[in-house]
Amino acid sequence: MRVLGILGSPRPFGGSSQLLRCALLGAQEEGLETALFSVYGGEIRPCQGCIQDEEPNCKYPCIFEDYGKKLITEIYHAEAIIFATPIYWYGPSGQLKNLIDRLTCLENMVAYGEPSYMEGKVVGIITVGADAGLTLTGGYLLTALNAMGAIIPPWAHAYSRRADHALEDSRAVMDAINVGLLVAGLAKILRGQKGTISYRDDANLRERIRLKILKEKEEFEAQHDQK
Repeated sequence: MRVLGILGSPRPFGGSSQLLRCALLGAQEEGLETALFSVYGGEIRPCQGCIQDEEPNCKYPCIFEDYGKKLITEIYHAEAIIFATPIYWYGPSGQLKNLIDRLTCLENMVAYGEPSYMEGKVVGIITVGADAGLTLTGGYLLTALNAMGAIIPPWAHAYSRRADHALEDSRAVMDAINVGLLVAGLAKILRGQKGTISYRDDANLRERIRLKILKEKEEFEAQHDQK
């Protein structure tokens, strides 16, 4: 089984990325394969609303031949997805919003007599920013994805106000790790395997994962400074 991390930030090691990486390492603790993709890795054209046509043309894998189609295909093949985004005016980044809109092609398979292709996928959310935008964005993403058929585990939303210093936010790091643990645990249960869906408060696990991400961040920044 595979847990996919979708980063909605242009910063490879900003706060959203830091916590998303914590979540993916949490999923690995449950024995699941993980992969991380950024929505800024290529063009994601805005949805043009095929679902509104009299003859619905909105279906997987979408009409556009772009990076968005690649991400939609990755999501289609994943059992679980964790989305992470900074707050842009009380909502997700524009690139991530484009991708969410484009996921309609998975949900709208119901118009062709099939289940939604998002049905049964487990999702988690990470938001980094300020004030009410943290919860508004998390709530929006969870609502939209659940409306597409995705399943939400307990403790599915982690957030921090610490921006690029999210790794210093111990509660947020532990919450993000639990997003990964619980997304993976529920995905296993849904597929007949043994999994847990209880919050885990483990300081040793938190520090082990935090130090690993911090080392990766430092290595990335060192390589970036040399260029």
